[in-house]
Amino acid sequence: MSSQGGALTTFAGPFVLVMAMSAGQILFKIASGLIDPRNPLAQPKGLAVLFVALVIYAGATLLWIAMLRLAPLSRIYPIAAFSFVLVPLASLVFLKEQVSWSYWGGVALIVAGVALTGRSAVQ
Repeated sequence: MSSQGGALTTFAGPFVLVMAMSAGQILFKIASGLIDPRNPLAQPKGLAVLFVALVIYAGATLLWIAMLRLAPLSRIYPIAAFSFVLVPLASLVFLKEQVSWSYWGGVALIVAGVALTGRSAVQ
């Protein structure tokens, strides 16, 4: 296993992964409002949104597997935590959800933790 994965493990791969995971979550939430669980086949628009979310998640999973081949799990796993930053931000912007200040404080701690683990992985 190589510790040097090029763009796939340095910037492009992690960036695309976090964006895809976050987009998938937002689309899952949108689909949940469009699909009636008692009769899901009656809402084709909701099923279309769900299908897109599943395709995005499948692509993110394949990208994750490719990244795992190129770098140690302990080095790249913390990157996935950035979805905990993007999902609430996207839910605020696109879904008009309310996010508390204490939640943003937790997000700041996650970012600090990722930065700390990133520094320790380099040393």
